Amino acid sequence: MVALVAAVFRVASAHTSLYSIGINGETNPKGKYILPYDSKPSHPVRDATLDTLRCRDKKGTSQVTESLQVVAGTQLTVEWHHYNSTETDNVISPSHRGPCLIYMAPLESNGEGFAWFKIYEQGFDAARNMWCTDIVRENHGKLSVTIPTQINNGDYLVRAEIISLHHADLVGGAQFFPNCAKISVTGATYGKPDLYAIPGIYGINDTGILFDRHKGGATYKLPGPPVYAP
Repeated sequence: MVALVAAVFRVASAHTSLYSIGINGETNPKGKYILPYDSKPSHPVRDATLDTLRCRDKKGTSQVTESLQVVAGTQLTVEWHHYNSTETDNVISPSHRGPCLIYMAPLESNGEGFAWFKIYEQGFDAARNMWCTDIVRENHGKLSVTIPTQINNGDYLVRAEIISLHHADLVGGAQFFPNCAKISVTGATYGKPDLYAIPGIYGINDTGILFDRHKGGATYKLPGPPVYAP
């Protein structure tokens, strides 16, 4: 029984969720601006065809009344953790390696339909021999990305996602860890990125989803649409 409990704990502690967001490397208290999700917040989405792929059991944008104020062109910082932000928190297990991807959608869309565009992706860094998850763990859960300047001002959902590839050599084995937060963008100029639907951005046989990570990451191709580059 003790061994079983320990095994369950190790599996659970491997998972992760979005803990905080902020600006230029600084983040806010846990959960502020982040859309609520289910009672098991660190558990992954395992089926890329489900609506939960958007924000992991999003319960509605109306439950978050505040939006983080962001000036276009500045750095948005997202921070993942398994449970808390202490030095001993695992962020995500070292075995759960894979890419990080950031998307945005106009808040008024509620994330439904063709609403999303990708602003960031990082997979395997061959020069450092590190996956994005390795880099995030090294940075104590934090990743900073630039908010595009050539978009419209207004309110947005930001979708921060980690994909774990430790079982991705099997169809349906990839584990998705998406969460969403609310931001309000000012200082932008007009832009019209191509928009994509979530679910719909990933296929079960896509090279970035069905991939044997244990053979190395040099040939890895990031999944989903291209990063918006006006």
